[in-house]
Amino acid sequence: MMRLRILFAAVFSVLLVGQAALAQSPQVIIDNTNGLARVGIAGQVGATYNLESVSSLSATGWDFQITAPLTSSTQSWFDAGSSSAPQRFYRAVKLATPPVERAADFRLIDQMDRSRWLFYYLQDTNVHAVVLIFTGNGCQKITEMIPVIKALTNRFTSQGVLFWLVDSNQQDNRSNILAQATALGISNGPPVLYDAAQLVARAFKAATTPEAVALSTTDLKVFYHGAIDDRISSNAVTTTQYYLSNALVNFLASTTVSPSRARATGCDISSPPRFTNLTYSADIAPLLQDKCVRCHSPGNIAPWAMTNYNLILNYAQAMKVEIMAGRMPPWKADPNYGQFTNDFSLKPDEARKLVQWIDDGAYKSPAEPDPLANASTSTNYPFAWPASLGQPDVILRIPLQSIPATGVQAYRYLNVTNTGFGSNVWLRAAIVRPTNTRVVHHSLVFDGTSGTGLDGFFSGYVPGFDANAFPEGTGKYLTNGGILRFQMHYITIGTAQTDQTEIGLYKLPNPPTYPLQTKSAYNLFFAISPNANDYQSTAQFPASGTLSTNILLYEMSPHRHLRGGRFKYEVIYPPSQVPASEVLLSVPSYVFHWQSMYRLTQPRYIPKGSFIRCSAAWDNSIRNVDLMDAYTNSGSDPNFSPNRTVTFGEQTYDEMFIGYLDYAEVP
Repeated sequence: MMRLRILFAAVFSVLLVGQAALAQSPQVIIDNTNGLARVGIAGQVGATYNLESVSSLSATGWDFQITAPLTSSTQSWFDAGSSSAPQRFYRAVKLATPPVERAADFRLIDQMDRSRWLFYYLQDTNVHAVVLIFTGNGCQKITEMIPVIKALTNRFTSQGVLFWLVDSNQQDNRSNILAQATALGISNGPPVLYDAAQLVARAFKAATTPEAVALSTTDLKVFYHGAIDDRISSNAVTTTQYYLSNALVNFLASTTVSPSRARATGCDISSPPRFTNLTYSADIAPLLQDKCVRCHSPGNIAPWAMTNYNLILNYAQAMKVEIMAGRMPPWKADPNYGQFTNDFSLKPDEARKLVQWIDDGAYKSPAEPDPLANASTSTNYPFAWPASLGQPDVILRIPLQSIPATGVQAYRYLNVTNTGFGSNVWLRAAIVRPTNTRVVHHSLVFDGTSGTGLDGFFSGYVPGFDANAFPEGTGKYLTNGGILRFQMHYITIGTAQTDQTEIGLYKLPNPPTYPLQTKSAYNLFFAISPNANDYQSTAQFPASGTLSTNILLYEMSPHRHLRGGRFKYEVIYPPSQVPASEVLLSVPSYVFHWQSMYRLTQPRYIPKGSFIRCSAAWDNSIRNVDLMDAYTNSGSDPNFSPNRTVTFGEQTYDEMFIGYLDYAEVP
């Protein structure tokens, strides 16, 4: 009976799809072998067809099965699900324009706290394709397919194929993803990336686990999307069709991938419902004001200002690109560790809301007010004194400095005598402000003439620094008539420039509860190998031994140069304490051009006998975009080349390893 119904389906398909197109029309040819339908499409070589099915002619819609560019006049396909269907009807539909799916760039963090950025691998000539496999905890189909995923990874990695698993399930998190990966035996790879805001699943229209997306790194075209293979149970059978494997073989051989799409079966990706009734004035503009306008406003650091809806509409797609790639807002701390008062990142729901609004057309009703058009934002640090602090009590300046148009600039050390207060004072803030941010690479100020920056500093400026008052209950002591020594690192920009960096001093009315100290964990003895993309090293504070006093830790700030990659702070407790260690701050993708001071919402009490360990990695490879940009912009200066060993040094083309700490010693 099954055979007769399938044969009827074949006749029906020919009549339904074939009569109008005559000789060019596709035909469906069906053979039923042992209860399994083998469905053939006879059509035009080089054309692309969708094969669709339905279980009843009274059904309202046809179910997609495969997309097949024909490489011969007749191509056949096994319908693995037909063995359990009482009847099934088929049709082939010729596509006027073959579908073209392009990959969206994105950056996510995996279960091992590593940042994974798709665009990074487009710079690597040894990586030809990237395969994303959408996964989720608790899905039996995933458990069944793990051996297949491992086998594919082992087979194709050496051929230049990169495999990433992506978990977009709403109920999952990095902790249980790691636990699941460990239980399944894949904790060492391939990595499992956590798509907390479901932006990657949305961009690739992924709905099922497991669902595979294979893309070319040459042009970001998706050459296969769908099921890994068509097995019904955990075991393959003689008729199993290995879609993903065959697609990779054909892609690497530069031959046609067919099928290019196949229906995926498994578990639904658990996603939160779409936001309803989103409006620009009530939902989007307030979000932008809270997270973005601080920089994207006239006179502030961003290259364009969010002053009205029309500008937002013009930049909407660019905003989505920056959000997906993890560049904006420029907050680099891993949300899994620590809470920080100056965190202005987009939370997953906020990112999802903003991207949904953009995808839906970035619409604003003509009747809606425009909150951005009526907003007033003052010029803020570093182009003015921080609005939260106001005008300093005393301002001290270095002599006017002339910076030539070209050439590498040695550090300049300039002494300024503190005579502003007429007496010794406790300070509630000390803010360093360059007058020319284009040429000031950084500035550190030391209380006295012996500072180097390795063992700490009095105050400082780096790009991205969020200037604030010292933590509540703390302050720094300044001696009247003492020397403040400015360490100035200038860069050249092609034209002669001047600068007169200054420090604003804010007096504390009464002595603080605790003196604030700025110290660091640092390492001078490392050598980053040529072309190394993950050179690792560690440092600790204190440099040897353990803390001799209890401390309250307030802030952390990692510092490296262009080759800087990830950076992590951990506290290692005394042997008797449980837990033995904790992560204080993790920065999976350090950005030299935007260096933040991360201020803990709740200061961390660290008992004596502990120490703080900093671990870091560097990227001295052609995949490092910042390094390659510097290499190009410098006229191929060999100092910026990845083909040299890099050691500790002051210049941007050298490297550093410093983990700054702001803390107070406490009883």
